[in-house]
Amino acid sequence: MTIEKLAEEYMNQYKILSAKIDGLRPLLYVYTGEDLYLLRKRLKIYYDMAFECKRTAEILTSYYDED
Repeated sequence: MTIEKLAEEYMNQYKILSAKIDGLRPLLYVYTGEDLYLLRKRLKIYYDMAFECKRTAEILTSYYDED
C-alpha cells in the first residue's frame, strides 16, 4: 500500500466518522439525563477519532513535500 492510498483510507474514515457525528448531533436536543451524558461521551470519542484521522491523512499527504 502506498502512502497516498493510506492517506486516502484515513480521509475516508474521517468522512465516515463525520457522518456519524452529523447523524447523532440532533439527538443532543432530545436526550436527557444519563442518555444525554452517554451521547456526549460517544460524540467526544467520535470527534477525537475524526480529528486524528484527518490529521494523519494530512501528514501522509504532505509526507514527500519539501520543507
